[in-house]
Amino acid sequence: MRQILHPRGRIGCIVPSGIATDDTTKVFFQDLMDSRTLVSLYDFENPNKIFPAVHRSKKFSLLTLSGTERPAMQGARFAFFLHDPTELKTEERAFVLTAEEIALLNPNTRTCPIFRSQRDAELTKQLYKRVPIFIREDGKEMLNLWSATLSTMFNMASDSHLFHTYTQLQQDGWTLRGNIFYRGNEKCYPLYEGKMISHYDHRFGGYTTTAEGAEQGIDRRDPFAVPLPRYWIHERDMNADVLREQTALLAFRDIARSTDVRTAIFSIIPAVACNHKTPLLYVKPKDPFALLLLASHFSSFVFDYVARQKVGGTSMGFFILKQLPVLPPETYKQECVWQPGVSLGEWILPRALELTYTAWDLEAFARECGYAGPPFRWDEERRFLLRCELDAAFFHLYGVAREDVAFIMETFPLVKKEDEKRNGEYRSRRVILEIYDALQEASEQGAMYQTRLEPPPADPSVAHPLRS
Repeated sequence: MRQILHPRGRIGCIVPSGIATDDTTKVFFQDLMDSRTLVSLYDFENPNKIFPAVHRSKKFSLLTLSGTERPAMQGARFAFFLHDPTELKTEERAFVLTAEEIALLNPNTRTCPIFRSQRDAELTKQLYKRVPIFIREDGKEMLNLWSATLSTMFNMASDSHLFHTYTQLQQDGWTLRGNIFYRGNEKCYPLYEGKMISHYDHRFGGYTTTAEGAEQGIDRRDPFAVPLPRYWIHERDMNADVLREQTALLAFRDIARSTDVRTAIFSIIPAVACNHKTPLLYVKPKDPFALLLLASHFSSFVFDYVARQKVGGTSMGFFILKQLPVLPPETYKQECVWQPGVSLGEWILPRALELTYTAWDLEAFARECGYAGPPFRWDEERRFLLRCELDAAFFHLYGVAREDVAFIMETFPLVKKEDEKRNGEYRSRRVILEIYDALQEASEQGAMYQTRLEPPPADPSVAHPLRS
């Protein structure tokens, strides 16, 4: 259609929304923006059955292109997550982006972010002006401040011949201890899937042994409890460097949607096998503190908010993660303005450690972080306050104003719904704002922020007893 378009003509068509957001169509979309021939793109979902025969979750866009002699000089007009054409009459729903602004937001791929409103667009642009992207590789400049590598281990289809079930291993004389099978000097490691992890929780879910495939509930108050997988992998088929060098891994869920409770879901897990829907992030040289800092960073509401502006489909692809704004390592070496005398990293790490180290299977990682005690008890109230302190801190580190913090928290409707059901109010929003204010006051007065946690984060008294 574009090839037969008259230089002063226009085209209107209906296409999948991925034409603007997917990595596979990035060259075409970039050319539309650079040539200023994209007039508008209006993205729709289909819950109201605009097209009765099309599934309600299918996303499509109304795409308008102009000829080369009628360029859109002021930028292209966008709207996303529309359910009805009448919503285009709401001024706040649509926004304009130029090629230069898309280059700021997605410099590697030049794909389009998926803002829900003008305010989302303006706020996200402000964040990108303050914070560099995680890994820059736009062809002109390579920048990887964390020396990070993204990779996957085992594909559920092409590597399935390497998978062993509980029944098979048991019949072959293997013995299960924890979630690792042993036979003589051999080991079979559990194969983790994305739904087995959540924020600060490497034991979010698993499977039963009696009915392979059935879901397993984990008692997180038990530091010996571990999740069981559907499959195990023999150590000979594992990456030898992972087994030799890593005590823990930073994993995340590839299956991610901007309409879920949360979108960016990262967790530190033991050094095990992972399927391709549970990608891994490595830092070289090996640095356990960097993993803890990044896990906290990626678990924050402000980071998740930006991720939700980028995930147009159902995958947290590498190309998306690389282009998210991530504070550089030097940030954590700076003095903590709300706790003079310590660095930001020293303020964050004990909070992250208490949230992360809740079971003995992460003992080796905790020791690498300088903590030789037993795992910390799973206390819901303490964990809530720890996460609120970290969220409030990251809002400050990203330079988000208080009114924008309140706005961002409202963009997580399912978090709000669950909070109100449990507490009768949106408690997370209230407490994060209260701590945000306390951090601000301490910073302005050069005073010490007084934590609500008693005893303080990572205090040995809130850990389990030592193993007998």
